[in-house]
Amino acid sequence: MIENCITDKTNPIIIKTDKLIEFNVDNAKEYEKLARRISEETGVPKGYIFTAPYYFFIDHWYKIGNEWYFYKSDGYDFHFINELLGEIISKYFDLDTVHYNVAKLCVKGKKEEYGLLSKNFCDKNYLYKTTWDYGLVPNRDLNVLNSIRDICESDSEYLILLKDLKKFFIRDFYVSQLDRTGNNFMFKVNKEGIRLAPLYDYENSFESCRPEVYRNQIAEINLLNNETRSILTKDEMLQELLHSIIQIRMDEFLQTVEDTHNIAISSDLKDYYTKRDEQIKRLIKEHRVIK
Repeated sequence: MIENCITDKTNPIIIKTDKLIEFNVDNAKEYEKLARRISEETGVPKGYIFTAPYYFFIDHWYKIGNEWYFYKSDGYDFHFINELLGEIISKYFDLDTVHYNVAKLCVKGKKEEYGLLSKNFCDKNYLYKTTWDYGLVPNRDLNVLNSIRDICESDSEYLILLKDLKKFFIRDFYVSQLDRTGNNFMFKVNKEGIRLAPLYDYENSFESCRPEVYRNQIAEINLLNNETRSILTKDEMLQELLHSIIQIRMDEFLQTVEDTHNIAISSDLKDYYTKRDEQIKRLIKEHRVIK
């Protein structure tokens, strides 16, 4: 339970509300209107807030002052730490990321609960798009690193996006991210070109049964695949990123999470993260994908 991580020094952001919005399929028109308003004020694509009939995240959005925030909690301390640790790891790989704060949701007449609150990171000066918007199809290889040239206006734009994706893929491979579907990452576009949008949704990580394989909506890193290993060993930037994994100090990451949010991570969880970290590093070496 998340409560196991809370200490007397934890200072959560308090969310107070009289009641929660409860999903009812018959209220689709009302949800469309509300989702459109949130989208207009945040820059978040409306489809990420509500897509009829059942894709429903309106109840996660709260306006505090003049800013919109997204709240999430499933009560599970492992997922809670995954999110906070995920932010630290994205920063380590020099990737833009959602920023989380510990929060406490107080609904009138209901038991208080702990979770995470993140300020909306979308910028209304950008247009946010998905892999589907660009017609990027699922691949079980790294060919997308070449094919994304087709969605860029120039070679310089392509090279910048290419760096984004290489960092993104290696970052997710390290944590064995399981649910990086087309809904769980975006591109941002303005007159200067296309970039990877800030990353978010890190809860389903560090638990893959096959950590030698990472798969997202458009790419796959499979250390058992000869072609993939060849790409990883021959690409200078991918080599640098893989070496950066070897240099990670998981104990320092965990300490940063505790210190930043004034929370406590159990010794069992710390041991678990340390073993997963060691497992990925061992796989990288065993499959000889670093020089």
